[in-house]
Amino acid sequence: MSAFLLVLLAVALGQSSTDHPASTSAAAFDRIAQQAEEARQANQADNAVALYRRALRLKPGWKEGWWYLGTLGYEQNHYADCRDAFRRVTVLEPKGAPAWSMLGLCEFETKQYDLALAHLNQGQQLGMGAAPEIDEIAKYHLALLLARDENYEKSLELFLELARRGKGDQTMIAAAGIAALRKPLLPQELPQEDHEIAYLAGKGIWDLGARRPAQAQKDFELLLSKYPDVPNVHYLFGSFLLQEQPDKAIPELEREIAISPAHVPARVQIASEYLRRGEPVNALPYAREAATLAPDSVVTHTILGRLLVETEELDAGVRELELARKLAPESTQPRIALASAYAKMGRAEDAARERREFLRLKQLYKRPGEQ
Repeated sequence: MSAFLLVLLAVALGQSSTDHPASTSAAAFDRIAQQAEEARQANQADNAVALYRRALRLKPGWKEGWWYLGTLGYEQNHYADCRDAFRRVTVLEPKGAPAWSMLGLCEFETKQYDLALAHLNQGQQLGMGAAPEIDEIAKYHLALLLARDENYEKSLELFLELARRGKGDQTMIAAAGIAALRKPLLPQELPQEDHEIAYLAGKGIWDLGARRPAQAQKDFELLLSKYPDVPNVHYLFGSFLLQEQPDKAIPELEREIAISPAHVPARVQIASEYLRRGEPVNALPYAREAATLAPDSVVTHTILGRLLVETEELDAGVRELELARKLAPESTQPRIALASAYAKMGRAEDAARERREFLRLKQLYKRPGEQ
């Protein structure tokens, strides 16, 4: 046989050998994927996991396979495995809210709390409406991590939302109490002697979220009668009273300051209430103290700036608001307050710029479904 024919034969054999394994591989993948699905449906978890792993070696871009591998790992408490599987899903589908939430839940269980906080938050921002069964547990764990991160207000927003949905058990209620008492702890880290106070505080939050304000007031009054000198109890009750009984709220908030001299949120609440009443002069001392105690807080500088503008100290007020903007460039409140202050000073272009930025940020960070 000539050298030319040998080359042609080699090429032909080469093409045959590359085409045939590809079709065989596809057929093998289809067969194993079907077996994995059948094992999963039959609740044969270990067998299903092994089959999904085999199928994914043949087709690493199979998103559904990684998803089921992750859910099986979560159900079996194999949290490192489920974390790794859901991480692959987020790469394959970066806009998929359920995958980010499940990744965060797995990271919570592996005690990677900072990553869990970021990824659970990502899931919420993308919108979890299509997966309500995942959304509930994701919101709960996000609320836990927000409290641990000392973001108590956002944590309580989530607990109130869960209560409005009719969710909740004793564990959830106590966890809400931890956030309400401003303790940067996970439930398992709460000392035994604090379990009752956390539950009582959480009961008030839960009744408030479930739109039972009369019962919530009784809950908070019981909490106050049993723990009158514990930090944050008067603050919690005062914050509740601000909604319907603001005249009774201010003495409670002042009592909190007496118990906790460095309490910044109580001062901010009092200053905000006086601002709402149109009494900025009464509010200013509380706002100044709050800004001194928390110099890196966007909230304290924003309220102080607004009050200074209200009392016609425009230059000082703008300095405070500009500092707040610098501390949190993506916060909307300093922007709209600056727009108003600049307008008062006749700085029309600056005012227009801040209004545009306010609207942009508001649109950027609105929740899915909001108008």
